[in-house]
Amino acid sequence: MSDSSGEIIIKGGSCELTFDHEVFPLVQGETRIRKHNTLEIKRIIISDDPLFEDYDSDEHEEGFKGTIRVICS
Repeated sequence: MSDSSGEIIIKGGSCELTFDHEVFPLVQGETRIRKHNTLEIKRIIISDDPLFEDYDSDEHEEGFKGTIRVICS
């Protein structure tokens, strides 16, 4: 579960997203976009899947600027 911080957890298998709705409120006028205006993605960790070697990006000084896509079917 989210710990009321800026952490977002994406779990495969059940396609589960966990985050704090108060930390990431809906963007006004949008129905699907949530955003925190001052937080930046500083670290990405992928783990617990035997197909991939565990990955830890370490801390990005300037914040991650790319895009992460998770495709569900």
